[in-house]
Amino acid sequence: MNLTGKTVVVYGAGVSGISAAQLVRDMGGRAVIYDDNPKKSHSTSNTAVFRDCDIVVTSPGVRSDNELLLEARLAGKQVIGELEFASLFCAAEQIAVTGTNGKTTAVMLIDRILKCAHIPSHVVGNIGTAFSAVADKLDAMETAVIEASSFQLEGMRFFAPDIAVMLNITPDHLDRHGSMERYIGAKANVFLRQAESDFAVYNADDPNALSLEPVMRARKVPFSLTRPVDGAYLSSGFVCFRGKPVVSVEDIDMSGRELEDVLAAVAVAAVKGVSFYAMSSALASFRRPEYRREECGSVGGVKVFNDSKATNVFSTVSAAESMTGDTVLILGGADRGEDFDELFASLPRTVKGAVVTGENAEKIASAAREHGFAPLSESPTIADACADAVELARMLDCGNVLFSPASKSYDRYSSFVERGRAFDAAVRRLSDGEKG
Repeated sequence: MNLTGKTVVVYGAGVSGISAAQLVRDMGGRAVIYDDNPKKSHSTSNTAVFRDCDIVVTSPGVRSDNELLLEARLAGKQVIGELEFASLFCAAEQIAVTGTNGKTTAVMLIDRILKCAHIPSHVVGNIGTAFSAVADKLDAMETAVIEASSFQLEGMRFFAPDIAVMLNITPDHLDRHGSMERYIGAKANVFLRQAESDFAVYNADDPNALSLEPVMRARKVPFSLTRPVDGAYLSSGFVCFRGKPVVSVEDIDMSGRELEDVLAAVAVAAVKGVSFYAMSSALASFRRPEYRREECGSVGGVKVFNDSKATNVFSTVSAAESMTGDTVLILGGADRGEDFDELFASLPRTVKGAVVTGENAEKIASAAREHGFAPLSESPTIADACADAVELARMLDCGNVLFSPASKSYDRYSSFVERGRAFDAAVRRLSDGEKG
């Protein structure tokens, strides 16, 4: 894409928008940052800028059906998302990872393996660093490992990663996409424009991911927790790739469905020709990211785990299945239409009780009662829920408390990170109270 002499409106004055604007300038174009919030610095809220531009670059938070974007398209303007825009200026190999759950962990695993194999690797995208900030600075000997959300994949027309990874697809962000079909369609964009020489890595256990096989033109590399496939799978306690053991599961700090991320990372590394030795070394030393089933303390002999990143039902079920020993759950947060009937129908028997809190507490409690799940109590705050869950765990002789909300954080917190910190603080107060 030649930007010389072009005027580009960047919609959104956040991290990705500011990075995209700088990339426009670096490529010889004129960048104007627009934001709906007139108080955002370095931006304008004058919609007239859309009339005079050649291209519109959108930040992930801007909906594709936004009225300003619809008008821009009708006027013949090119509208493109920030991640796709950045990819057009990147000479490096591109590995794109998407899925409802596990994206960050899988991206970090891939990055760690590549670095252990002495392959220059850079983590970008939804994980924190905007792709636009580094895209034009990477050369053909480097690799960009991209965490791609459905918001970023929505509406893509050119994006064609060298390796595309689909971890899983379960209901999420339906308030944005409108239906499960449209959500799956957004995710499918990661595969649609790949060449036959590229690789499509996907979860052969996930029906929605499996349904995308017909649209994959690239070489298919499945992974599975349940059976041998022509890719990565588990066998006799080992992570294997096409018949050969890579690493013992006992040597990895992950279990249950968390191993899907491991299998995906192994599949990616294997098709890149990384040695099994480098893979096993990287995997054995890897620790899961913050607020993803992270042990955050012990109160009265009960281990407490912080899984604030669990913002949907599937993620909480996965976390519960990965726990060792009997567990009390802490659930609840913002009400975004989650189906909690599915939650209580799917929880493992090791979950012996639960405490609910947040905006959707009564909705969760109602689903629990429908499924005969008990004991269950309601707490007004996360701090109270933590104390009540520890007390319930002691009463039920459970060794674990797992904070895994199955809900977004926006009823009380700006992000799962802020919520995770609040829970950590509550655990510390309980622990310090014991010592005092």
